[in-house]
Amino acid sequence: MPATVNSTYTPGNPRWFNRLLHWTYGVYLRAMYRIRVVNGEVFRTLRPPYVIVPNHACLVDPFMVGAHVPVPVHWIASDGNMRTRIMRALLRLVGTIPKSKHIPDLQTINGIVEVIRKRKGVVGIFPEGTASFDGHTQRLVPATGKLLKLLKVPVVTPVLKGAFYSLPRWSWTRRRGGLEIEFKVALTSEDLKRMSPEEILSRLESSLEHDEAEWLASRRIPFSGRRRRAEHLETVLFQCPSCGEVGRMHSSRDHFVCEACGQRNRLDRYYRFRPDGGRPPRFSTIREWSLWQETAFREYLESRIRRNDGAPIFSDPGVLVLKGWRLSPLRRIRVGTLSMYKDRIELKPLTGAPLVFPLGEVEGEGVLKRNLLEFYRGRSVYQVRFPTRRSSARQWMMAISILRVPNLSGLGQGSAAG
Repeated sequence: MPATVNSTYTPGNPRWFNRLLHWTYGVYLRAMYRIRVVNGEVFRTLRPPYVIVPNHACLVDPFMVGAHVPVPVHWIASDGNMRTRIMRALLRLVGTIPKSKHIPDLQTINGIVEVIRKRKGVVGIFPEGTASFDGHTQRLVPATGKLLKLLKVPVVTPVLKGAFYSLPRWSWTRRRGGLEIEFKVALTSEDLKRMSPEEILSRLESSLEHDEAEWLASRRIPFSGRRRRAEHLETVLFQCPSCGEVGRMHSSRDHFVCEACGQRNRLDRYYRFRPDGGRPPRFSTIREWSLWQETAFREYLESRIRRNDGAPIFSDPGVLVLKGWRLSPLRRIRVGTLSMYKDRIELKPLTGAPLVFPLGEVEGEGVLKRNLLEFYRGRSVYQVRFPTRRSSARQWMMAISILRVPNLSGLGQGSAAG
């Protein structure tokens, strides 16, 4: 019997459909992305139940990994992917178990336990929670150690190398280069019985550690993609390292330019920044730029708050805000200009009263798919859709996380201004 997650959604994943995917979409993925498997023989002796725990490198990596696992995998995925009938039907068919971000979800845990203990099946978990923005393994969700301790079945860690560059988080176009998936049994049942959740998490972090820039530098594999390698990169790298301005980066094909200071960069086939008719770039890789941005953006927010002029820190016009709950379809709320203040997010529609979200009440912020901003207020989820692909949902997510901290450098408040 399928694992029951709730009364309206029961994942399936029949073996015949899994085989069909292997010989259709799986074959396509292997050919399109030139996937090379390392240590795939682990499955010759390993029998279910077990858990698959990969790094989260791109939006299709569940299918990339699943195409090389001999049995159906029940992947845990955000319920934000299942709010349309078509996607819900497709993901139900491949056995996806939905998880609501931020909301404690016993139904998801029960679904995982049922697959492992009652059905003797395989569950796939992405412990980073979201796909990488810069190609480096992110911090793992701490509760992962406790969950694996509870399940006490072998843990296989596929490490995807080259997947981030094959289908980058910022891009709507795929690239061909090279991709490796290295399978490892990181934890045995005996390991899980004797180790603490903290030790399990530490072992998992070591097994999944990967940096795309370092890997590509050692492999020297060129990536082709209709000369559009940099298009929409401003959704990830939104702050200029030359002048510090936010929201002024602009991409076109392989070119990445700051409209404020004129600094020009070009992203080559090895994902290295090169001079583009001007000063040499400050950083050579996306990872280096992203690490700098984490600190520089905090300093930028603090400087804007010090002005204390009542103006928004930054804004995006023409956004659509929707509201929903779990798997229910989202409903439109309003369209208007979304502004970030030191203590709130405010949507000013063309007509009517503003919609205000005090930062002290905003939780679970994240970027869904490529560039949809989602956050919770109470038990309701709000989704922000930007009018163009160039607006950065990551910029909003980072600002919320930074400004929500009470008394940020003595400046932030974390509550609505009256």
